[in-house]
Amino acid sequence: AMVGLLGSLVQLNKAGLLDCILYLSGVSGSTWCMASLYKEPDWSTKLETVKDKIIERLNGPEVSLTDKLEKLKKYYYGKKFFSLTDVWAVLFITSYVKE
Repeated sequence: AMVGLLGSLVQLNKAGLLDCILYLSGVSGSTWCMASLYKEPDWSTKLETVKDKIIERLNGPEVSLTDKLEKLKKYYYGKKFFSLTDVWAVLFITSYVKE
């Protein structure tokens, strides 16, 4: 979903239609793409740069197990409720999005 949304936005940009979009919404993996977009001010005018950063990150090094465990500890102590979803998110998702 992350790569799919990114590909759609790139094609809309190439077709000159990206500036016609008023709202962008998503669920699940597409929100990972949106989070990367929103890190960059004026992302719609710098879409190629954002795309390159996302691709570089996805091809980058894995998050170490030590860093994953540290993140889990941070979540555990910072939340009132801690569940297996938190464990899954940190251990599984970081393998894909590399952060």
